[in-house]
Amino acid sequence: MPPLVLLPLGAAPRKSDESYVRALEAAGLRVEVARPGDPPRQEPLAGLVLAGGTDVDPARYGQLPHPAAYPPEPERDALELQLLEAAAACGAPVLAICRGMQLLNVARGGGLIQHLPDVVGHDRHADAPPVDEKHRPAHPVTIDAAGRLRELLGPGPLDVNSRHHQAVDPARLGRGLRVVARADDGTVEALEPADDAPACLLAVQWHPEDIALGPPGLMRDQARALFEAFAAAVREFASA
Repeated sequence: MPPLVLLPLGAAPRKSDESYVRALEAAGLRVEVARPGDPPRQEPLAGLVLAGGTDVDPARYGQLPHPAAYPPEPERDALELQLLEAAAACGAPVLAICRGMQLLNVARGGGLIQHLPDVVGHDRHADAPPVDEKHRPAHPVTIDAAGRLRELLGPGPLDVNSRHHQAVDPARLGRGLRVVARADDGTVEALEPADDAPACLLAVQWHPEDIALGPPGLMRDQARALFEAFAAAVREFASA
């Protein structure tokens, strides 16, 4: 039986939730969705995926809400922070996507840029494609540091999709994390462990789950490579 990964999501189901499940299953994993208020799970954790969604509660990193901030979901924040702690305690692999990468940084004591246009002067990161075009490229990303991501995808630049108005604050980077990729305007696009941590930790700001389900091409190959690398780490962890 394929190993099981946990996918915590918001209390209200969204159509986009299906993309994460399908991309993970295509990589050979079983997926269990967890929502705030669900009963405690019984099966051991083999991997954790932190997905996109609403803004992290700014109180978590010591700020008041920006006027452009989306309403937070404190119960989801609490659930995901608890699961991150559990994954760290047992060494389970973690894949963090968009909001997930931001929450990871906050969990490590870091902070966020609450409204990216205030810093970069444009809103191109907040692309709003039609439902059937969520895979479309929005901007390039350069992987400028050696590590797992560069081994998987090369240095770039690679095209990515983009649907966010917040970002990791590079001046308030979380403990044990380092920036490994940026957009051409300096926006943080990927994080990895700052040391040679044995557990797999991949965090990206774009949405590879949509690209992995998109049309054939280099972008899809790169997105699938992320999920396959995570799945390989989960299988290795589960068999140890």
